[in-house]
Formats: sequence, C-alpha cells, structure tokens
Amino acid sequence: MNPVIRSEGYVERMAILEDLGVQEKALVEDDGLDEVTVADDDQAKKNFYARAFQEWAEGNVEGTAQEIFDGVTMLLDAE
Repeated sequence: MNPVIRSEGYVERMAILEDLGVQEKALVEDDGLDEVTVADDDQAKKNFYARAFQEWAEGNVEGTAQEIFDGVTMLLDAE
C-alpha cells in the first residue's frame, strides 16, 4: 500500500506554522536531535494560535481557517 502523499501546500504550511510556533516559544527546537518539542507554556500556545491566524489573515500562510487551526493543533498535540 502506498503511503499518504501530502500536497506541497500542506508541507509548506506545516513548515511555516512550525517556525511560527518556535518564534512564539510554544515549540522548542532541539538542534542536536533535529526535532521540535512542545513547551509547557499555555500562554505561548495561545499566542501561537493567534499569530498563526494573524499571519493567515495577512496572506502569509496559505490554506483555510480550518487547515490553520488543524495544523497548529497537530503541532501542539505532538507531545
């Protein structure tokens, strides 16, 4: 069975959202392991949602509002 292939838009959107999460300190990069973990900071998580929707409203992140919400939620649930 073939693995699920994500669209180019999905991959780009998730990369942008991950970067925004790091900027808002909701996600923490571990350069040594090349992975991102979720910070234990509820305010940073709220700021991440707000920033993601702000960037989406300004046209800096493509997708629907639902796709932005789902993307942020997926990144924050990766604990």
